[in-house]
Parts: sequence; structure tokens; C-alpha cells
Amino acid sequence: MKLLSTVFGAALAIHMISPAQTREAVVRVSNGSAFARNSETVEVPLAALRALPGGALAVLPAEGSVSIPAQTTDSLLLFQADFPPHAVREFHVRGVGRAPAVAPLVDGRYVLPREDYAWENDRIAYRMYGPALRAEVNNGIDVWTKRVRSLVVAKWYREAEGAPPGHDPYHADRGEGADFFDVGRSLGAGACALLSTGRLRQPGVFTSWKTLACGPLRVEFELTYAPVEVNGEPVTERFRVSLDAGRNLNRISVTFEAPVPGESLRVAWGLVKRKDVALTRGDGWMGLWGATNGDTVNGSLGTGVALPPEIHAEPAEDSVHYLMTGWVTAGRALTYESGAGWTRSGDFPSRGDWDAYVAARAAALASPLRVTVEGMR
Repeated sequence: MKLLSTVFGAALAIHMISPAQTREAVVRVSNGSAFARNSETVEVPLAALRALPGGALAVLPAEGSVSIPAQTTDSLLLFQADFPPHAVREFHVRGVGRAPAVAPLVDGRYVLPREDYAWENDRIAYRMYGPALRAEVNNGIDVWTKRVRSLVVAKWYREAEGAPPGHDPYHADRGEGADFFDVGRSLGAGACALLSTGRLRQPGVFTSWKTLACGPLRVEFELTYAPVEVNGEPVTERFRVSLDAGRNLNRISVTFEAPVPGESLRVAWGLVKRKDVALTRGDGWMGLWGATNGDTVNGSLGTGVALPPEIHAEPAEDSVHYLMTGWVTAGRALTYESGAGWTRSGDFPSRGDWDAYVAARAAALASPLRVTVEGMR
């Protein structure tokens, strides 16, 4: 019986296979980079695993006999592993009757009555403001710093119920972290907006939301915004965000829909300026580092944006932001990463650590893992 061979990002060759004889798939993952990829998320299209029996999937490293945490979405099998430079690793995916239990490391939720969309993982938390605060904010990404690995967003919102506006208890660190970030009407920690006639055309707060996946390894959701007029035409932004366990940067797929598909649109990605921060720019990325707020006990906060090489990003700034600008194609999704990191989380002791992290994520965007379903047996 011939094997099924599927290469993602390369040619696709499919041969017939009998489901009755299939018990596991062999997934080969190659790191073509000259740097290590630790806790990297591997994505395997479920379509390539459809011959496996059973209602759930288990993933085992080829060198081990114990399954590792995994998640299935509507179209993907996800799992995480470490990849040394230029390493190739194999994993066995088996159909099982019941998926192994995995403690959730992510969460995402639409929160009423505030109409926020908030999400987190074991490292950090974020939120986007919704219609309730449209007069005060825009489409910026807000940051909630954490110094625990547990999930706190739902707990912090419950504790804030009934608090007077502006007096939410999560603005003070009570041992878990806090919301110290002031996003205002800015792009915050790496949101984006159309750029026209020399100024940002931010779309306001989101008008609709949809949760696409919620753990245990990835939270993913999509926000839609009201159209913005550019050159006399309405352009609508769809903003899809995913955050994986162990990551500080969100992976964001943004699509601008215009009346003429395929036209070029100028876009800016921004980090809001804060008092006493230092800016570093690299090849396809930028990072900010400085005091979290006016109290030195709260350490330092970094924010950053990493763009794929096809953007050919150019540096810019305005009175509110440090920016990277580039051209995107209407109707075509563009994937980038942005987010924040905090000294008191224990993950980023210094500015150099943060800059290295953001630079590595830009390099990862330029050199994605190669995932191949080598065969089934």
C-alpha cells in the first residue's frame, strides 16, 4: 500500500491509502534556521490526518512513548516542541478514543458589561476595548502584566465587578501582576492602522467578535471593525489574533477588504510612546523598553512588533507612536507578531533580553518550520 506524503509550504502529493490499515501518521518537522526554536508550535492540517481512526489525536515524539500536550482546532492539529538549530524531528500522531487531558494554558473571552475582548496565556495577558468605551479608546492592544503562570483574566474581571469607573482592583499588583499600561486612543502594543495623507486612519473599537479556539495551547479570535475611508473608498479591517502557551507575542493575521481587491494599501504598525523608554530597531522589528510606570518597584516593560520580510518595513513616528510602515494587498491576509514582556514575570531581566526575543520572532517569521506528513502505517 502506498503512503500519503504531504508537504506544507512545498509540493503536494497524495496517494491512496486504506483507512483500515492506518494506525498512525509520521510527522517530520524541520527547523531550517541557524537558531534554536524552543516551545515552537507545530501546525498540522487535519486534512492530512483524516485517514486516522478514532475520535481524538495523540502526539508522541519518535524517541518517546509518552504523549505530549496537543490541541485540535476546526482545521489544525497543534502541539509544541523544542528544535535545535537545523534540527529535524519526527512525531507519531495516533488516533485514540479519548484525547489525553491537558490543563489549559490559555484563555480568551468577551466580557460583559464592559464589552472588552480579553485573552491570556501562562506569561501575559491582553485586551481590546469594545463599544462600551468607544468615546475613550480606539483599536489599540492593551497589556496586562503577569508574574504568575496561572490564568487570571476571569478572576480579575470578577473582582472588578461593581467597582467605580477607573478604580478596578487589577490596576494594583496584589501578587499576580496588574494592568499598568495606558493604551488610550493609541495603537498600544503593536496594533496597526491604515496610513493615508500622512496620518493614521484608526477604525475605532471593534464592531463584532468571534472566538475561534480556546485552549489548551492556543487561544484565537477575530475582530471586525467599521470601514475607514481611504482615497474616497471604504476599507474594512479584519483582525485575527492567536496567542500560544509560552509566548509573549501575539500572532496576528490582518486583512484589509477594499472595493478593488488586490490594490496596494499603506499600513502602519505602532508602539505607543511612554515616558523614559528606549527604542531599538532591527531588520523587520522594533522594540521599546523602559519603566512600567512611575513606581520603580514595578520594574520594566518591553513592547515589540515583528514583521515578515515581504513588508520591507520603513521606520517612522508621530507624536504618539514609534511606527513601522509598509504596503499590503487588499483582500490578502498579512501575518505579523506583536506584544509585551515584563521584568517581574522573570522572563526578561534586561532590555537586551527583550530585544533578542523580538528579533528572534522576526527571524522565525522569515523562516517558518517545515512540516511534512511523511506517511501513515
